[in-house]
Amino acid sequence: MAYAGFMKGMAAGMVIGAAATVMIEQPTAKQRKKMMKKTEGLFRNIGSAIDMAMGMRG
Repeated sequence: MAYAGFMKGMAAGMVIGAAATVMIEQPTAKQRKKMMKKTEGLFRNIGSAIDMAMGMRG
């Protein structure tokens, strides 16, 4: 149970940190597109890691 809470906390921290960075420094259109591509890949990797962790448990 503590591991799941840790993973949720890490994911929430990354999302909040990314949002704060975007609010502080407004990206250009080119930077925004690049960030969207990287963010999509990041969330895909996080989802895969969570799926693997859940698969190992049960």
